[in-house]
Amino acid sequence: MQASDYLVSLAENNGATLIPVSLVSVPDDARSRGARLEHIQQSKDFLEAVKYKAARFQVPLERYEVFTGDVIQSITMLVHDLHCDAIVMVAIEHKEVLLRAHELKQLLVEPPASLVLIRLPAHSQEARAFYLGAGFLSWLRRLWRYRVNVSRREEQLEVEKGTQIRVGE
Repeated sequence: MQASDYLVSLAENNGATLIPVSLVSVPDDARSRGARLEHIQQSKDFLEAVKYKAARFQVPLERYEVFTGDVIQSITMLVHDLHCDAIVMVAIEHKEVLLRAHELKQLLVEPPASLVLIRLPAHSQEARAFYLGAGFLSWLRRLWRYRVNVSRREEQLEVEKGTQIRVGE
């Protein structure tokens, strides 16, 4: 959930459309009964949580749930079909949370688009410090945008005043 907070904030700050993809692994072997029910439920929970967070910050969102036996192929197809500029991957230190190690390695070696890798600390205190830092940077970006917009408005008003004075003379 911390990763989704960060990604929604990142999309908001960059004016980007967030495209969360939940890849549900479906084993290839014939004895398999398909995707596990708990994986399907986790996928739906993840997509709903991101939808809620994106709506709260008014971030445009396109959600996808993909049942696949080949994660890398599915990511590549989605990137091309949706004309994505970049993939943002989140990893938590040495844990295999979102992708298996070999899948992550394959994406790092041959990414289908620009790849942004965010590595989150595993320890909660380090994670809190990371998010406080990210929140501070987000606040600085908003402050900078506000100042730039105010400066532009002031310049525009000065130009308009100059035009009105010349017309009146």
